[in-house]
Parts: sequence; structure tokens; C-alpha cells
Amino acid sequence: MLVAMVNFISNKLTNFFFMPKKNAPLELKPGMLLVSEPFLEDPSFHRSVVLLCEHSSSHSFGLVLNQRQEIVLDSYMDEKVMEDVPLYSGGPVDPTIMQFVHRRPDLIPDGIEIGHGIFWSGDFERAIELVVGGEIGFEEIKFFIGYSGWGAGQLEREVKSNAWMLHPAKAEYVFDEPTLNLWRKVLFDKGGDYRVLSTYPDDPNLN
Repeated sequence: MLVAMVNFISNKLTNFFFMPKKNAPLELKPGMLLVSEPFLEDPSFHRSVVLLCEHSSSHSFGLVLNQRQEIVLDSYMDEKVMEDVPLYSGGPVDPTIMQFVHRRPDLIPDGIEIGHGIFWSGDFERAIELVVGGEIGFEEIKFFIGYSGWGAGQLEREVKSNAWMLHPAKAEYVFDEPTLNLWRKVLFDKGGDYRVLSTYPDDPNLN
């Protein structure tokens, strides 16, 4: 009990002294990245980077970019040629739903551009055909099961409480940056005090 209390107090003090006191004046909108604070207590979002796909007064929706799964896409598809396609957890909500993002609007129609060179959804059957045929690489498309969702006003409150830091998405973050390095990379690129956060160990007692 004493150890748990010490850890709790340590986390709170770390946030108080070292978290940037205000998020940069960035707008919550599709194409924004939500970067979790270092010691966010929700295990579903531990050091996660979420790509915001939809945001309105009634709800928000996004996909966690840096939680690669042990399973692969053929666990959800009939075709064994999909066995090498990586699969990511988009969030804790409804893991029966599959989503994808890509950077090839010239090959996959009906996608929604949510950031420069970043397209959400589109013709799913065509996307699968392209992957099966080797016409599109894993650095050009990502598949997700589940998603991250917030009700009216919920995400705004979490951002205000510093649970999330905002940063504009880039195609390089979504498709090129190694998953294990993404959280630190985005914070480092924000510069200033955020670079200090990017060096924090998982265990605050190691500071």
C-alpha cells in the first residue's frame, strides 16, 4: 500500500513540475496527433500516439498508431497470403471493426484526406487486392482493429487536463517511423520542454 502511494505521488509531482503547463495553441481536428502524457494511468493508452480521424461537438474518433499486435491480418481474413501483413490496435473500442489508413489515393479510391498525404479509409476490397498483389507496401498502408472514441466534450477535457499533447500529423510519423520510437520522436520534434518528456523512462522512480 505504501509503495503504491509513493508511486502515485511521484507521478503527480512529475506531472506538476515537468509537464508543459499549457498545450501549444493547436486545434483539435482530423489530422492532429494526440500524444499521451508519460504516466497516463489508462493502460490502453500507455505512451500512445493517436491519429485523430474525426472530431465534432458530439464525438471524437481516432486510431492508435504505435500498438502493433502479435496477430497478423490473415487472422481476420481467409487468404493466407495476408499472413505477413501487420495489424495494429486502433484502440479499446469494438475490436471487431477494422479500419485502415494509407498514402496512395491514386490506387485506393474514396479515402478521406485527414492530413497531408494521409488518407483514412476508402475502398477496402481494392486495398486488399493491392496488398495481395504486392502493388502496395506496408510503408504505404496500415490496418487497425478497434478504435479510440470520446463522447461530447470528453476529449477537450482530457486535453485541458494535460492527458494529451497535440501535434500535427505527418505521413512520416504514420507510415515510416518505427512503432517503438514514435512516442519519443513526436515529443522530441515538438521541441522545448517536450524534449525533456521524450527522455522519461517508463518507471518514474528511475528519474
